[in-house]
Amino acid sequence: MVGALQGRDTEAQARALAEDLRQRDGDGGDGAITRGAGSVDRAATVRATTLEALSGPWNAPVRLLGRYRTAAWAVSLILCFATNTALRRTGVVDHFSLWGYLWLIPLLIVDRRFAAVRKEAEARHVAHLEAVLAERS
Repeated sequence: MVGALQGRDTEAQARALAEDLRQRDGDGGDGAITRGAGSVDRAATVRATTLEALSGPWNAPVRLLGRYRTAAWAVSLILCFATNTALRRTGVVDHFSLWGYLWLIPLLIVDRRFAAVRKEAEARHVAHLEAVLAERS
């Protein structure tokens, strides 16, 4: 049950990332993230912080697979099945092989990176709210 909820949450985050990337690319592609100084909208702030954290050339695979998450998983599963079938038919393995599942490792790594960035963005938002509340007190 928890895994299913986390999977839906990750899928929703991937859709939000794809939407944010389309908006950023449509706004000139300069990569600027705008966030209101007094903004308390958690979702918008976390999305902006996530997009900011995923900018740059080193996070291009995370952005690409986040944008096309469902298609990437479908292609990886097809490659897993095809690899395992080819290994069985050629006689390299007899019954079951884990070699075909190596296609899933990059997606699992990117999913974990994506989740870590989202968690960090939420922590930064909470820290920002705490700072604002401490300032008002």
